Amino acid sequence: MAAMPPLIAQNWKSSQGTLTGTARDAIILAGIVFVAALLGILTRPMGLLALLWPANAVLLGVMVRRPGFATAFGWAGAIAGYIAADMITGGTLTKTLWLTGANVTGVFAGSLLYRLAGRGHQRLREPQSVIIMFAICSVAALASGLVGGFAAGFSLGQTYFSGFWFWLVTELVNFIVILPVILIAPSFREWPAKLAASSRTALSERRHALPLAALLLSMLASSFIGGPGAFAFPVPALLWCATSFSLFPMTLLTMVFSIWGMMTFSTSAPEAVDPLLWMQSIRLGLGMIAMAPLSVASITTTRNGLLQRLQDSVDHDFLTRTLARGTFMARSENAISQGGNVDGSAVLVLDIDHFKSVNDQHGHAVGDNALIAFSSAVTSTLRKDDLFGRTGGEEFCVVLPRASAAAARMVAERIRQAVERLEIDAGDGTTLSITVSGGLAVCSSTSKLSFEEMLTRADMALYRAKAEGRNRIVSDDC
Repeated sequence: MAAMPPLIAQNWKSSQGTLTGTARDAIILAGIVFVAALLGILTRPMGLLALLWPANAVLLGVMVRRPGFATAFGWAGAIAGYIAADMITGGTLTKTLWLTGANVTGVFAGSLLYRLAGRGHQRLREPQSVIIMFAICSVAALASGLVGGFAAGFSLGQTYFSGFWFWLVTELVNFIVILPVILIAPSFREWPAKLAASSRTALSERRHALPLAALLLSMLASSFIGGPGAFAFPVPALLWCATSFSLFPMTLLTMVFSIWGMMTFSTSAPEAVDPLLWMQSIRLGLGMIAMAPLSVASITTTRNGLLQRLQDSVDHDFLTRTLARGTFMARSENAISQGGNVDGSAVLVLDIDHFKSVNDQHGHAVGDNALIAFSSAVTSTLRKDDLFGRTGGEEFCVVLPRASAAAARMVAERIRQAVERLEIDAGDGTTLSITVSGGLAVCSSTSKLSFEEMLTRADMALYRAKAEGRNRIVSDDC
């Protein structure tokens, strides 16, 4: 058989890869929906609609997080998952198709609306994100209810309007409770960092343990007290948790609270009350309550992020990302004055040689590139606890806590050599080189000199390095 032309062969391999990818996506979605639907089917009371139906919220969250899944193959896989879960648990074909159609209609409407929202809203990272999520969930639940009214009415023996309203409320609450967890959940690549952060922030810390204990106690108390308003008892504790925990843990706590409320109160209607109306009322109340801690947590996370970025801009030089002068001086004073520097400490003042000529000959853009390259070269030679800051235009300073005289000289020389090896793009097809002069003040652990005094000695050593021809490190031992 003759070989395919190269272009045709390449297109054939590409199409095969695309088909393989879409088939894989379909299988993944089918599996996710199948498992989530089975969990929901297990909560069906008395053979009616599920008390908790996570499949639609999970599928919508996956479609929003992974837009590549929203293909014809992907939707086909999701539909297959719905049908398989219902059929193996005894559903009839007509009922299954109606239920599946209602489920997919709501998810499809929600995914279309989320495409119009920005990335920040998809991850609940904006002040109005929870409100936008509520609006999208409401429209998705409405679309699902318009179709589900037939299935629910048929299954429950009610009118279309009764089935529509029951489906609408159920879908809305399920979306509100479960969707935030899927939207916020860390990706597989983010989990190691999240777990490391959790290990550093122990649960025993008061700011986490007390609000969590208050939530658990209030939930326990409401279970014993009972009554139509008991499910609202944990609201103050939920709000306390929302100001203490980050957004993802808060979505988990809110989901746990809401599921607990559904399981505890939805099926405990008084004899004189229609159980379906009671269930709808409880679900809707829990869904509206869930909005409050989610909004507080989202706004708190947004605020904390803004404050962190503001603090970062204050602490770091905007160009080189080294420590800004004020922050560097304060941290250096603390590093030198604190105990534990058994090997001694050192202060290294650095000045890029003839930097003014770089700006004059090549322009300030090239000068900025030189500063960035210089800072990167210095940073790569330092230890984790060393401090590096920009103290002037082309003047920088390094503090080496817990460094002996020999170790400090080695670090300083490595910095000088790293800078000397730099090749900086001059913007005209050529490269330029720079050098650095440094003054090093090294003090033993018994020295009583302050950071300011060491800095003065390092400055004097720097003047000598310049006088002796530059591109060198001059040391002054205390």
